[in-house]
Amino acid sequence: MERFTSFDFGLTGLAALFHQDWAHLGSVEGVAFAYLSVGQELVASKSLQQEAAALEHDVVVLIDSPLGDSQIELLWTMATGGNYRFNAPEKGRHFLWRVSTACRQWQQSYGGVPVDVDPLWSTSSVASSVCEVIAAASFAFPDGGRSEAQQSDVKRLRQSLESCARSASPELAFRLLLRIYLSNFLPVDRSSWARYQKLAAVFSFGDYLLSGLDFLVDD
Repeated sequence: MERFTSFDFGLTGLAALFHQDWAHLGSVEGVAFAYLSVGQELVASKSLQQEAAALEHDVVVLIDSPLGDSQIELLWTMATGGNYRFNAPEKGRHFLWRVSTACRQWQQSYGGVPVDVDPLWSTSSVASSVCEVIAAASFAFPDGGRSEAQQSDVKRLRQSLESCARSASPELAFRLLLRIYLSNFLPVDRSSWARYQKLAAVFSFGDYLLSGLDFLVDD
């Protein structure tokens, strides 16, 4: 299956827009609409409709999953490089519902298409492969591992990614792993890179989704 884009997409693509100045867009919904912007066009291209479908699919998968709100919050905070912080009373699923609502509104205006899905992506063998690379990820955050609190945070992150792979979507869990590396400028072990390339091929990722992390790979 050929993807509709060579770049990142869906929820992990949206995470890239939650940079340090994302609040200038006004709201979570504002960022989602900016991500799906048709510019000056009156109609949306098929690729943009596919982007909206991918984003909605990712969100619904997490909403319907057994993951706890705290796990969703941790994954999203790390995927944005810490630029999105949850403040009470907002919870992880509440945030996802806001994105989902924005997606549905967009699709009502510009049309919807089926999401790209391959049954292979959700097999137990693929989920196990994703969990293996998550377990092997170093997560070398600045000053990481120097305190019990930091070790606990890394442990919770790893567990949340593994839960996503096992009970929600292996494909989304792998994209979240890659986005966490990129958003936090974490070094990628050379020994893991070949495994990432194989998984990227399994998930039919475009060339630029993985190559965007080239500069992080240890020499």
